Amino acid sequence: MYLKWPWNLVVYVLLVILLRVFSIPVILLLIRWNKKQQLNGPAEGYCLQRTRGQLILLVWAAGALLLAAAGAAYLTLSREADKTGWDYMEYIKLAAAGLLAVGGVLVAGYLTYIGLRDAFCPEKSRLARSIRDQLPYPEEAPQVKELFAMVDEDVRQNGRWFGKLAVGREWIFGDEVSYIPRIRGVFWRDEIRTRRSGNRVTTTRILQLWILDDRRQCRSTDLRQPKELQAALDCLRQRVPAAVFAKYDSREYNDCIHADEQQWYFMEREFERRKTRLEQGQTC
Repeated sequence: MYLKWPWNLVVYVLLVILLRVFSIPVILLLIRWNKKQQLNGPAEGYCLQRTRGQLILLVWAAGALLLAAAGAAYLTLSREADKTGWDYMEYIKLAAAGLLAVGGVLVAGYLTYIGLRDAFCPEKSRLARSIRDQLPYPEEAPQVKELFAMVDEDVRQNGRWFGKLAVGREWIFGDEVSYIPRIRGVFWRDEIRTRRSGNRVTTTRILQLWILDDRRQCRSTDLRQPKELQAALDCLRQRVPAAVFAKYDSREYNDCIHADEQQWYFMEREFERRKTRLEQGQTC
């Protein structure tokens, strides 16, 4: 027994209305419980679950609206204030408040549009486009239900999970979807960034997996743990051994990303030679 779409959304909205900020831990517990009830993966499929999960953007949209409201409130109070003795800093604050008000509304509108579009019109989502674009004839792609089913079936039957990233036989399911036979390069990014603010030092670790395909398009997925990144790389070395594996922003990475038409042609030929050599080695 579990909450199905859209009833889970209805329950979450009612909890927010009734409990306000105190609804957050309750909703998180419900999401976790609902996930545990679906032992064989989400009933609606991994792809549809991912697009519906974009509704979380509405939370960020609400935050942007709060910032816009704060900027608008400052503008309103400043308009009625006595401006005698104002220096240039006061006018800079006024301009910043105006930018915050306008920018907050624009950002909120964009995030709301993306969240609602992906959740209720999955055929127009970024995930659907990424699958459709990798088919031999994108204009003849099947309906979104069949499109998602191709990826869902591969992930369900053959997928190995590394955090939110799944590697199947034919598809990689991350922030976007990559078709494994089209992969030409796999790059990893593991960086620690330090930022100082007065006496306070904050560090951020960036863990990303970048996939380059034969159309010279790159897709990235953020991971949480270093062991997830390393395990995903080990798995991909088995799935696409002929691809280029290198660190993000390395010489190999830049050679692939910034290759011109002629360089890319020779890289494709080299990939095919490596692939043929590996296949012959496996048959011996």
